[in-house]
Amino acid sequence: MAKSKENKVLSTLWSAGCGSHGGCGCEIYVKDGKVTRVEGNKNHPFNQGRLCAKGLAISQYIYHPDRVLYPLKRIGERGEGKWQRITWDEAYDTIEKKLKDIRAKYGAESVIFCQGTGRDIGGPITFLMYAYGSPNWVQVGLAGHACYTPRLGAMFATQGQYSVADCSQFLEKRYDSPEWTPPKYIILWAQYPAAGCHDGFYGHWIIDCMKRGSKLITIDPRSTWFTTRSEVHLQNRPGTDGIIALGMLNVIINEGIYDKAFVEKWCYGFDELKERVQEYTPEKAEKISWVPADLIRKAARLYAKNKPSAIQWGEPVDAMPAGSVVAQAINQL
Repeated sequence: MAKSKENKVLSTLWSAGCGSHGGCGCEIYVKDGKVTRVEGNKNHPFNQGRLCAKGLAISQYIYHPDRVLYPLKRIGERGEGKWQRITWDEAYDTIEKKLKDIRAKYGAESVIFCQGTGRDIGGPITFLMYAYGSPNWVQVGLAGHACYTPRLGAMFATQGQYSVADCSQFLEKRYDSPEWTPPKYIILWAQYPAAGCHDGFYGHWIIDCMKRGSKLITIDPRSTWFTTRSEVHLQNRPGTDGIIALGMLNVIINEGIYDKAFVEKWCYGFDELKERVQEYTPEKAEKISWVPADLIRKAARLYAKNKPSAIQWGEPVDAMPAGSVVAQAINQL
């Protein structure tokens, strides 16, 4: 009897599977109708054949014995863990009746339609909300209000557009493109890129740049793979990223090592920024952040004097109570 053949299907991993925003190219191997393994697609421009641990483990996600595959209805008390499988029609009928009963008794405005990061749910949930008659929509929990959106707002307000480090991700020949030069320094700010794809930025691009000469400055309370390979590690007290940014701006502006031509041609409010940062000396930043003033100076000088350089930052900046203004300070660097 002939053995069944293992077939390869090209696809992408995104959202719930590997938790990535970017959509990594993958090769899915299927045998007898079942996924046997997943590997990275070497011809995909985003990840170039590499996958994070979550992507490689996608078959475990698909076939996990506790994965919910059908609608379930609770038949015991809340918390007992007793469930009964029902049909999709019964599930939809139950939801429809409950929502109509609430609207009839309390009004459509009594229902709030909530979503998390959402990705592709934003459009459909608003259609449902309007059809129901409720004006109430919100992102809650680990959603855009707590991550990503503060960065977007700060970048749009400061420079007119969202940007990430230039790791040649938009060029056909990638790292071999004559148009591209590796950043001389990359500041990794509150991020551990090796863990996966952060907001459309593939973490291993940083390592690719390191292989081509880029040096690192890391700002992170933790000790990580990247901090141990950094020329400067600013190991700040958690939540003090704003004072680090202001301290670096103080050095760059007062020592005159900023791009004067760019400031004169394109910047509005520079004089006000210069006045504002006078209060935030590296010594003051040291008292608040616990990072030695000399290290703040060193990081600022290396970043400002070596062009091109870049900053790639992470979600902890967004999650601060003053996330948007901290993001603005970093963006002004």
